[in-house]
Amino acid sequence: MKEGDRLKLIRILGMLGSDHPGERASAALAAHRLIKSARTSWGELLRVQKNARSDGGVIIRTVYEYGIDHARAAEARMRQLRSEIEGLKQENVKLKGRLAARAEQERRARTASMES
Repeated sequence: MKEGDRLKLIRILGMLGSDHPGERASAALAAHRLIKSARTSWGELLRVQKNARSDGGVIIRTVYEYGIDHARAAEARMRQLRSEIEGLKQENVKLKGRLAARAEQERRARTASMES
């Protein structure tokens, strides 16, 4: 498969994660057509190899990963998690404040009912 077609396929496959069913279906069809026009198959493209195991089973492994920079992906995920953690900390502070205010209201209500 040509480099340009491979890059196009990467972009098309990225659309398979769309929230819209029509976009997902369209991306799947576009990927299928691209594979057919390149006169290859998914197995050939992914270079899946079957290796015999000693117990008679079959191991299937993918040899190549295209377009993945694991270090950048990990850094992006860590930034995302840090942001999420910060948001949860802020939410936690707000909830603790609301609980403290509610406890104070209930304490005042009990005190007022005891005085009456």
